[in-house]
Amino acid sequence: MTEYMTAEARAIAIEACRQAIRLRHPYLGAEHLLLALAGCGQPAGAVLRERGVGPGRVEAEIVRLAGGGLFGDLDRKALAAVGVDVDAVRARTEASFGAQALTRAARAIGRQPGRFDLRPRSGAVLDGVFLPHGPGAGQVLLGARRQAEARGLTGPAGVADLALAVVAVDEGLVPPILAALGVAGPALAAAIADRYRSAG
Repeated sequence: MTEYMTAEARAIAIEACRQAIRLRHPYLGAEHLLLALAGCGQPAGAVLRERGVGPGRVEAEIVRLAGGGLFGDLDRKALAAVGVDVDAVRARTEASFGAQALTRAARAIGRQPGRFDLRPRSGAVLDGVFLPHGPGAGQVLLGARRQAEARGLTGPAGVADLALAVVAVDEGLVPPILAALGVAGPALAAAIADRYRSAG
């Protein structure tokens, strides 16, 4: 995933993986890359935060839209109403079967015939955890490479390229996150490009 990135861009991709794991999401999506960028010390991160796309707000939108982890698509209040404590189920399962047990089980179910296919075509590995690319991640990685090529670079894509690709993605959670935060991808892209040109 990161072979065509600078060390700084790779660090952001690794942080995105950490965020996905921390949120207990069984994939790496463009929203995790946005979250990592929003919290980074690079000029792109500063531009995002100046325009209200800070890590706290991005994470709140990710949780609102995707939920927190494997049970994210289920209504916690509805489960609680029938006596199911999702956090207790997760804690007991992980105490018995180890960390990430439910995530591993979800992946195993995805490999059974007749079920949706969770087998990844591409993804990332961090600390022994494999995260398949989710919605928007592939588009971001390809977009970062194209951004670098458009600037005439023959080397790896940098942080600016990654940030421009993230705010331009049109699939996954990034578009609704930006909309909820009241910012437009093209305006963010222009501000990021301006910041790097002036630093340049």
